Amino acid sequence: MDLLRNLTEGALEPEYRSTTAPRRTGWITFLSTALIVALLTYAVVQTVTSRDLEASERDQLLVQVQDARSYQDALSERLTEAEADVAALSASFLPDDEGREALARAELLSGAVAVTGPGIVVTADDAPDATTSQGRVLDSDLSYLVNALFEAGAEAVAINGRRVTTQTPIRSAGAAITVDYVSLSPPYTVEAIGNPEQLPGRFATTRGAGWWQYLRLNYGLTLDIHAAEDELELAADSGMGLRHATGG
Repeated sequence: MDLLRNLTEGALEPEYRSTTAPRRTGWITFLSTALIVALLTYAVVQTVTSRDLEASERDQLLVQVQDARSYQDALSERLTEAEADVAALSASFLPDDEGREALARAELLSGAVAVTGPGIVVTADDAPDATTSQGRVLDSDLSYLVNALFEAGAEAVAINGRRVTTQTPIRSAGAAITVDYVSLSPPYTVEAIGNPEQLPGRFATTRGAGWWQYLRLNYGLTLDIHAAEDELELAADSGMGLRHATGG
Protein backbone atom coordinates (compact mmCIF):
# COMPACT_ATOMS: atom_id res chain seq x y z
CA MET A 1 0.00 0.00 0.00
CA ASP A 2 2.82 2.40 0.83
CA LEU A 3 4.37 1.66 -2.55
CA LEU A 4 1.14 2.45 -4.40
CA ARG A 5 0.68 5.66 -2.41
CA ASN A 6 4.22 6.78 -3.23
CA LEU A 7 3.72 6.08 -6.95
CA THR A 8 0.45 8.01 -7.00
CA GLU A 9 1.73 11.00 -5.12
CA GLY A 10 5.00 11.04 -7.11
CA ALA A 11 3.29 11.07 -10.51
CA LEU A 12 3.29 14.87 -10.61
CA GLU A 13 6.30 17.12 -10.52
CA PRO A 14 6.74 18.83 -7.14
CA GLU A 15 6.03 22.30 -8.53
CA TYR A 16 2.60 21.20 -9.86
CA ARG A 17 1.54 20.14 -6.35
CA SER A 18 2.15 23.61 -4.98
CA THR A 19 -0.15 26.57 -5.74
CA THR A 20 2.81 28.90 -5.32
CA ALA A 21 4.94 27.13 -7.98
CA PRO A 22 5.58 28.98 -11.28
CA ARG A 23 3.06 28.45 -14.15
CA ARG A 24 4.81 28.38 -17.55
CA THR A 25 1.58 27.73 -19.49
CA GLY A 26 0.38 31.32 -18.89
CA TRP A 27 3.36 32.80 -20.74
CA ILE A 28 2.91 30.38 -23.63
CA THR A 29 -0.77 31.33 -23.98
CA PHE A 30 0.09 35.03 -23.89
CA LEU A 31 2.78 34.68 -26.56
CA SER A 32 0.49 32.60 -28.80
CA THR A 33 -2.31 35.15 -28.50
CA ALA A 34 0.06 38.02 -29.24
CA LEU A 35 1.38 36.19 -32.30
CA ILE A 36 -2.14 35.52 -33.62
CA VAL A 37 -3.14 39.15 -33.09
CA ALA A 38 0.00 40.31 -34.91
CA LEU A 39 -0.69 38.00 -37.85
CA LEU A 40 -4.31 39.13 -38.08
CA THR A 41 -3.26 42.77 -37.94
CA TYR A 42 -0.71 42.20 -40.70
CA ALA A 43 -3.31 40.44 -42.85
CA VAL A 44 -5.79 43.30 -42.39
CA VAL A 45 -3.16 45.91 -43.25
CA GLN A 46 -2.11 43.97 -46.35
CA THR A 47 -5.75 43.59 -47.47
CA VAL A 48 -6.48 47.28 -47.04
CA THR A 49 -3.25 48.24 -48.81
CA SER A 50 -4.01 45.84 -51.69
CA ARG A 51 -7.50 47.28 -52.08
CA ASP A 52 -6.12 50.80 -52.10
CA LEU A 53 -3.62 49.83 -54.82
CA GLU A 54 -6.34 48.14 -56.90
CA ALA A 55 -8.59 51.18 -56.57
CA SER A 56 -5.73 53.47 -57.58
CA GLU A 57 -4.87 51.31 -60.61
CA ARG A 58 -8.54 51.19 -61.62
CA ASP A 59 -8.80 54.97 -61.40
CA GLN A 60 -5.66 55.33 -63.52
CA LEU A 61 -7.06 52.96 -66.16
CA LEU A 62 -10.33 54.88 -66.26
CA VAL A 63 -8.41 58.09 -66.80
CA GLN A 64 -6.40 56.49 -69.61
CA VAL A 65 -9.58 55.18 -71.26
CA GLN A 66 -11.17 58.62 -71.05
CA ASP A 67 -8.05 60.24 -72.52
CA ALA A 68 -8.03 57.68 -75.36
CA ARG A 69 -11.68 58.38 -76.12
CA SER A 70 -11.08 62.12 -76.13
CA TYR A 71 -8.13 61.63 -78.48
CA GLN A 72 -10.26 59.44 -80.75
CA ASP A 73 -13.01 62.06 -80.82
CA ALA A 74 -10.46 64.73 -81.70
CA LEU A 75 -9.10 62.57 -84.53
CA SER A 76 -12.64 61.98 -85.81
CA GLU A 77 -13.24 65.73 -85.91
CA ARG A 78 -9.97 66.28 -87.76
CA LEU A 79 -10.88 63.52 -90.21
CA THR A 80 -14.27 65.10 -90.86
CA GLU A 81 -12.64 68.46 -91.46
CA ALA A 82 -10.04 66.91 -93.76
CA GLU A 83 -12.72 65.11 -95.77
CA ALA A 84 -14.62 68.39 -96.13
CA ASP A 85 -11.43 70.10 -97.34
CA VAL A 86 -10.80 67.32 -99.85
CA ALA A 87 -14.36 67.60 -101.13
CA ALA A 88 -14.02 71.37 -101.47
CA LEU A 89 -10.72 71.04 -103.33
CA SER A 90 -12.20 68.40 -105.60
CA ALA A 91 -15.11 70.67 -106.41
CA SER A 92 -12.78 73.57 -107.15
CA PHE A 93 -10.67 71.49 -109.55
CA LEU A 94 -13.75 69.88 -111.10
CA PRO A 95 -16.17 72.73 -111.72
CA ASP A 96 -18.16 70.88 -114.37
CA ASP A 97 -20.86 68.35 -113.50
CA GLU A 98 -19.39 65.69 -115.75
CA GLY A 99 -16.08 65.72 -113.88
CA ARG A 100 -17.74 65.57 -110.47
CA GLU A 101 -19.93 62.68 -111.58
CA ALA A 102 -16.87 60.80 -112.84
CA LEU A 103 -15.11 61.39 -109.51
CA ALA A 104 -18.15 60.20 -107.55
CA ARG A 105 -18.33 57.10 -109.73
CA ALA A 106 -14.64 56.37 -109.18
CA GLU A 107 -14.99 56.81 -105.41
CA LEU A 108 -17.96 54.45 -105.39
CA LEU A 109 -16.24 51.72 -107.38
CA SER A 110 -12.99 52.02 -105.41
CA GLY A 111 -14.76 51.89 -102.06
CA ALA A 112 -13.32 55.22 -100.96
CA VAL A 113 -16.71 56.44 -99.72
CA ALA A 114 -19.62 54.85 -97.89
CA VAL A 115 -22.64 54.01 -100.00
CA THR A 116 -26.33 53.47 -99.32
CA GLY A 117 -28.95 51.97 -101.59
CA PRO A 118 -31.21 49.02 -102.40
CA GLY A 119 -29.74 45.63 -103.12
CA ILE A 120 -29.66 41.94 -102.27
CA VAL A 121 -28.29 39.87 -99.40
CA VAL A 122 -26.52 36.58 -100.10
CA THR A 123 -25.80 34.18 -97.24
CA ALA A 124 -23.14 31.53 -97.86
CA ASP A 125 -22.53 28.82 -95.29
CA ASP A 126 -20.79 25.50 -94.72
CA ALA A 127 -22.59 22.22 -95.19
CA PRO A 128 -24.63 21.30 -92.09
CA ASP A 129 -22.55 18.14 -91.50
CA ALA A 130 -19.20 19.50 -92.68
CA THR A 131 -16.24 17.63 -91.19
CA THR A 132 -13.59 18.34 -93.83
CA SER A 133 -12.59 21.29 -96.01
CA GLN A 134 -14.75 19.87 -98.82
CA GLY A 135 -17.87 20.81 -96.89
CA ARG A 136 -16.68 24.28 -95.86
CA VAL A 137 -16.68 27.62 -97.66
CA LEU A 138 -13.19 28.41 -98.95
CA ASP A 139 -11.62 31.74 -99.79
CA SER A 140 -11.81 30.89 -103.50
CA ASP A 141 -15.55 30.21 -103.16
CA LEU A 142 -16.11 33.69 -101.71
CA SER A 143 -13.98 35.21 -104.47
CA TYR A 144 -16.14 33.46 -107.09
CA LEU A 145 -19.25 34.79 -105.38
CA VAL A 146 -18.04 38.40 -105.12
CA ASN A 147 -16.78 38.49 -108.70
CA ALA A 148 -20.09 37.08 -109.91
CA LEU A 149 -22.03 39.79 -108.06
CA PHE A 150 -19.91 42.53 -109.63
CA GLU A 151 -20.33 40.86 -113.00
CA ALA A 152 -24.09 40.86 -112.44
CA GLY A 153 -24.07 44.63 -111.95
CA ALA A 154 -23.51 45.20 -108.23
CA GLU A 155 -22.15 48.67 -107.52
CA ALA A 156 -20.73 47.86 -104.06
CA VAL A 157 -20.19 44.65 -102.10
CA ALA A 158 -19.37 43.86 -98.48
CA ILE A 159 -18.72 40.57 -96.67
CA ASN A 160 -19.78 40.50 -93.01
CA GLY A 161 -19.61 44.29 -93.03
CA ARG A 162 -16.15 44.48 -94.69
CA ARG A 163 -16.18 46.46 -97.95
CA VAL A 164 -14.72 44.57 -100.89
CA THR A 165 -12.87 46.40 -103.65
CA THR A 166 -10.38 45.50 -106.35
CA GLN A 167 -7.61 45.82 -103.75
CA THR A 168 -9.28 43.74 -101.03
CA PRO A 169 -7.54 40.40 -100.40
CA ILE A 170 -9.67 37.35 -99.61
CA ARG A 171 -7.41 34.70 -98.13
CA SER A 172 -7.45 31.61 -95.94
CA ALA A 173 -5.77 31.80 -92.54
CA GLY A 174 -5.92 28.38 -90.96
CA ALA A 175 -9.55 27.46 -90.43
CA ALA A 176 -10.72 31.06 -90.92
CA ILE A 177 -11.10 33.30 -93.96
CA THR A 178 -9.68 36.81 -93.86
CA VAL A 179 -11.20 39.69 -95.80
CA ASP A 180 -8.91 42.71 -95.86
CA TYR A 181 -6.81 40.86 -93.23
CA VAL A 182 -9.76 40.59 -90.81
CA SER A 183 -10.75 37.04 -89.81
CA LEU A 184 -14.37 36.16 -90.50
CA SER A 185 -16.45 33.14 -89.53
CA PRO A 186 -19.41 31.50 -91.29
CA PRO A 187 -22.10 32.13 -92.18
CA TYR A 188 -20.82 34.77 -94.59
CA THR A 189 -23.31 37.55 -95.26
CA VAL A 190 -22.58 39.21 -98.60
CA GLU A 191 -24.42 42.50 -99.20
CA ALA A 192 -24.57 43.83 -102.74
CA ILE A 193 -25.99 47.22 -103.68
CA GLY A 194 -27.75 47.28 -107.03
CA ASN A 195 -31.10 46.69 -108.66
CA PRO A 196 -32.72 44.01 -106.45
CA GLU A 197 -35.03 42.95 -109.28
CA GLN A 198 -32.24 42.37 -111.80
CA LEU A 199 -29.28 41.24 -109.71
CA PRO A 200 -30.52 37.70 -108.85
CA GLY A 201 -31.35 36.88 -112.48
CA ARG A 202 -28.07 38.26 -113.81
CA PHE A 203 -26.14 36.51 -111.06
CA ALA A 204 -27.68 33.18 -112.06
CA THR A 205 -26.07 33.44 -115.54
CA THR A 206 -22.50 33.94 -114.24
CA ARG A 207 -19.77 31.33 -113.90
CA GLY A 208 -19.65 32.04 -110.18
CA ALA A 209 -23.29 31.04 -109.81
CA GLY A 210 -22.56 27.83 -111.71
CA TRP A 211 -19.67 27.08 -109.39
CA TRP A 212 -21.86 27.56 -106.34
CA GLN A 213 -24.53 25.34 -107.83
CA TYR A 214 -21.85 22.64 -108.14
CA LEU A 215 -20.85 23.14 -104.49
CA ARG A 216 -24.44 22.91 -103.33
CA LEU A 217 -25.17 19.68 -105.24
CA ASN A 218 -21.92 17.86 -104.49
CA TYR A 219 -20.76 19.12 -101.08
CA GLY A 220 -23.88 20.42 -99.38
CA LEU A 221 -22.81 24.09 -99.07
CA THR A 222 -25.75 26.48 -98.77
CA LEU A 223 -26.43 29.72 -100.62
CA ASP A 224 -29.47 31.90 -99.97
CA ILE A 225 -30.29 35.03 -102.00
CA HIS A 226 -33.03 37.51 -101.18
CA ALA A 227 -33.77 41.19 -101.69
CA ALA A 228 -32.83 43.45 -98.77
CA GLU A 229 -35.86 44.59 -96.79
CA ASP A 230 -34.35 48.04 -96.18
CA GLU A 231 -31.65 50.05 -97.92
CA LEU A 232 -28.17 48.65 -97.42
CA GLU A 233 -25.48 50.78 -95.81
CA LEU A 234 -21.94 49.76 -96.73
CA ALA A 235 -19.04 51.51 -95.02
CA ALA A 236 -16.05 52.75 -96.96
CA ASP A 237 -13.00 50.55 -97.34
CA SER A 238 -10.81 51.44 -94.37
CA GLY A 239 -7.72 50.69 -96.42
CA MET A 240 -8.54 53.16 -99.12
CA GLY A 241 -7.16 56.67 -98.97
CA LEU A 242 -5.41 59.38 -100.90
CA ARG A 243 -2.06 57.99 -102.04
CA HIS A 244 -0.95 60.23 -104.90
CA ALA A 245 -1.91 63.75 -105.83
CA THR A 246 -0.60 66.28 -108.31
CA GLY A 247 -1.39 69.95 -108.62
CA GLY A 248 -1.88 71.87 -111.80
